[in-house]
Formats: sequence, C-alpha cells, structure tokens
Amino acid sequence: MSQLSNKQLAERILELVGGKENVTGVTHCITRLRIVVKDLTVVKDDEIKKLGVVGTNTVGNQFQVIIGPKVADVFKEFEPLAGKTENLSEGAEKKPVLSRVIDTFTGIFVPILPAIIGAGLLKGILLFCMFFGFVSTDSDMYKLLSIFNDAAFYFLPMLLAVSTATHFKCNKFIAMCVAGILLHPDLVMMMNGDSAIHFFGVPVMKASYGSSVLPIILSVFIMSYIERFFAKVVPSILRTLFVPLFTVFVTGFIALTVVGPAGNVVSSLLASNFLSFYESYGWIAGALFSGFLPLMIMLGIHNGFSPIQIQSISATGFDYLMGLNVTSNAAQAGATLAVATMTRNKDFRTISSTAAVNAIIGITEPALYGVTSKLKKPLIVVMAAGAVGGGIAGFFHVTATGVGTGPLAGMPLFFTDTFIYYIISCLVAFVLAFAGVRIVGFDDIPEEDNSGADEGTEASVYVSQAANEEVYAPISGKVISLENVKDTVFSSKMMGDGAAIEPTDGRVYAPFDGEVSATVDSGHAIGLTSKNGCELLIHVGLNTVELNGEGFRYHVTIGDSVKKGDLLLEFDINTLRDNGYSLTTPVIVSNPEMYVSLETVDSDNIKCGDLLFYVEK
Repeated sequence: MSQLSNKQLAERILELVGGKENVTGVTHCITRLRIVVKDLTVVKDDEIKKLGVVGTNTVGNQFQVIIGPKVADVFKEFEPLAGKTENLSEGAEKKPVLSRVIDTFTGIFVPILPAIIGAGLLKGILLFCMFFGFVSTDSDMYKLLSIFNDAAFYFLPMLLAVSTATHFKCNKFIAMCVAGILLHPDLVMMMNGDSAIHFFGVPVMKASYGSSVLPIILSVFIMSYIERFFAKVVPSILRTLFVPLFTVFVTGFIALTVVGPAGNVVSSLLASNFLSFYESYGWIAGALFSGFLPLMIMLGIHNGFSPIQIQSISATGFDYLMGLNVTSNAAQAGATLAVATMTRNKDFRTISSTAAVNAIIGITEPALYGVTSKLKKPLIVVMAAGAVGGGIAGFFHVTATGVGTGPLAGMPLFFTDTFIYYIISCLVAFVLAFAGVRIVGFDDIPEEDNSGADEGTEASVYVSQAANEEVYAPISGKVISLENVKDTVFSSKMMGDGAAIEPTDGRVYAPFDGEVSATVDSGHAIGLTSKNGCELLIHVGLNTVELNGEGFRYHVTIGDSVKKGDLLLEFDINTLRDNGYSLTTPVIVSNPEMYVSLETVDSDNIKCGDLLFYVEK
C-alpha cells in the first residue's frame, strides 16, 4: 500500500479524477472506492495506479479505485473533499434541506412498506367489519386479528431501527437493541408508574414509544456517529467487545433522557395550544392541521394530539380533530389513486393502487411513505387539498363520537348532525387531490427504479444489470452458515450474504465465469465479478490480513478473465494453523441489493465445483 496517508491519498485521487467538479457521486464497497464522474477522458488512470493502490477498473461512467481493506478510511477522507455529503446518483444536484429531509424519511420507510401495507390493509378491513357489526369486539377472532394488525405499528420503532441503520450505515442489530430499550415491557411499566424515574441522576420524562417514529430515527442517526467514534478510539483488538457495549449504553442514555423527551415536548406543546385555537378560528385551524398533518406524521409529532382527543370525548362526548385527520386521509387517497392511473411503472402502479385502497379505508402510511412523499409534487398537492377539506370541516365544526380512522372505516363515528359536512369535506379533499395530481403531474419512477433501494446504499449510485447466478464451491470442505462464523463482520452479514467453508485443501478456484475485480497486498482475499453481474468476495481465513501475505500466492491479477474451475490462489493451511488463524473461508455476495433471495445448498461437506448457493434477481 502507498506510504501516503489516507487523506493524502484521497486528495491525490480527487485531483487525478478531474477534481470535485468532475465528481457527481461517490461510494465504496469492500475493496473499491467507486466514483461516478462526468467525463472519463480527464481521469488519469495510469497516475492513479502509481499511488500504490491495488488497481483500477471502469464500469460505465463509474471509475473504481481498488484500495483494499483501507477503502472505508480513504472514503471518509474523500467524501468531504469531493463536496458530497451523501452518495449521489449520476448527475444529481444538491437538494434543498427540506427535500433532503423528506428523501431521508422516504428512504427509511420504503424498505418497511410491505409490513405496513399488509398490517394496514388488515387493520382497515377489521375496523370496517367491526363498525358494521360483522365481527364482535369481544370475540377471540377480533382480539387475535387486532394483534396481527397492530404488531407492525406498535413495533414500528423496531422496523425503523433496521431501516434507519441501513440508511446511515451503522450496525442494524445495535439499532434494534436501542429500539428494544424504548419498547421494553419493564420500561412501559416504569413509565406508567407513579414514581419519578432517574438514570444516573438525570430525570427521565415519562413517554410512550410504541408506534413512535421520530425518537428511534433520531436515536439511530446519533448512534451512527457514536459507533464511528468508538470504532476509532477503541483499539482494534478490543472493538468487537467494547464498541457495541459503549454504543448501546451511550445511545440508550441519550434516547431516554434527550431524544425521546424532546419529541414528546414538541408534540405536547402543539396539542395543548391547538384546541383553544380551533374553538376560536375553526376553519383556519382546520386548514392548518389537515394541511400539515402529513409532515407531522413524518416527524411523529401527531401522536401528541391523541390525549386531547380522548379528553375531549370524555368531557363533551365529541371530538373535532378526527374530522381533520380524515380529510387529510381522503386527500392522500385521491392523490395516490391519481398516481396509480398515471404511472407507467407496472410495479409502482400496483404499490400505488394498494396504498390508495388503504388510504380510502383509513391507513395512510403506505400512501404517504411509499408514494406521495417519494414523488414530492403529489405530497404538496395532498397538503393543499387537505387544507381545503380541513378548512371546510373546521368551519362547520365536524364532530366524531370516537377516535378511529377513516374515511371509510370510521364513517359510523361521524353519524352526528354534522355528517353531511363530513362527507363534503372528504369528497372535496379527495377530488381536489386527484385532480391536482393529474394537472401538476410528477416525475415518474423508471421501470428499473422500484426496488426501494436506500439512498445511502451503493445501488443508488450504480445499479448493475445483475441476473440470476449459480455460485459453485471455490474450495472443498465443510459448509457452515454465515451466522456461525466467529467474526461479527461476516456473521452479521454487514459485508453481504453468502456461505462459508471450512477448507480441506489450500487451493481456491473460480466459482463461475467472470473477471478478477479485486486483489489485496496480503493475498488472503479475492474479488470476482461474474458475467451476470454478481460481485463475489472470497476471504480465506479470519483476520488473515495480519499475515501480510505469508502463505498466500495469487495465480491471477486484476482484470484477468477466468472460467469456472480456474485456479485463483493458493494458501498454506499449515501456515494459517501454526499462527493460530481460523481457516473458515466466507464466500460473500457483496452486491446483495441486486438480488431478491439467496439459497444455500443443504450439504455439510462439499467438493470444489459443486453448487454452493444460488442467487435470484
């Protein structure tokens, strides 16, 4: 490796690829710094190779600098120098702050949409059946199905923890631990108790985090910096033990004492002052509430109004806010239905149609996170149409006899003397939103961009034309699952999915037809790219980079074309064993975002050339 420091190397690479003016996006994989450039002709490939990097490669307009194990460190230096605060796709421009915030929330919610859509649709159907007397609320059937449909929403912080951690590139399992702290039954009991709660002398404000959004997203966002900090300051030999320990402790402390209470305070302040404002200025309050409700939902502060609704029903028998909620729902339904009728993307049309049905019943999360906020213009239309409908509902003080959802599922709650105005306000919001989207339009999602890939993932910068791939065993030995590999980097699948082999032979062969895309100075690993676009990492042994090449010998170099069964590298099993290193060899698909599933063969022992696993696009 070059004697240049990581920062010096990053500066030289940036200079030689044409400066930040020529860079439109940057990311990295296990061994490669991937730079999307405007003009490849200005890239000084030969001079970059002289910097001591492993090699270079070009795919389309993506220039790859193969650095090896230190690529993440070089990326951290390169990214701010290039003026990129996020992994931008080709030709992307820096977006306004609000747009980036919305993109972040959308990117976090898109991966969990299947859970929300399924639970939301079931919840809507169950509410409909309950209100029209098709099922008794006292029956076991109703109670069990309620658990089914409430699980995704109550444990929403757990789902968001995984998605947020993926977006901000930190450990998903630690993020889930933080969500588990907020949802733990013992914490819920403490929050509901009469005694004050203190944590190391710091008071803990009582709050409920089930179904919450903002606390966990902010907590994991903060956690991403905490984890990186401890990864830097903790000695490498102790990181596996102490980085998770310190990260969970510090993040959990901040979540309970700062982040969670802050979200609660904002919600309470809004809610406590809104009702009196509504009573004096109904139509203005209605327009403001319904218009900004989508943003309040995205920030998770809408939950602060629930106590106000319950208190109002207890005192007067009526609630005013329910009508404002439902007009916003109607606008979401109208806008999402318009998108479904206009998009040319078949998969996105299916998503939009299902989300529109959910929204008409009364479950708007799929519409909000999967459609309108993703497309932006429809979200603006939703807010405008919702404001008009909310203004009508507020002017006539539309009342509900209970708290639920709508328009359709909650209709029986509005059988009061203002029922006709409930219908009018919902219809106006629905029609205006539908017509508004048809008139304003939106930037449609291309057919290939419907995977919901996180903006923070490599797929947002470069999407390969990957196809189904059969990966054959590159080495003979005992097959073990990645989860059982005694290295958290592999067992947690942070580097990708695949399988591992306990080798009985010191030769590694090509598992498919393709090209050598990466090698390292230490000779312990090799990267391959198949003709179908499957990127594979074969990592011989655990922590064997510390051998500095002793016992390893390549038979190929970067850029070589290989056929299935070609000898790639050799290693001395005795050298690894005598030095105390595990022989476990992970075989990792390093671009798993390109595939739907990976199936490993059911075999304890395998011979070189036998099918190891199959990845499906």
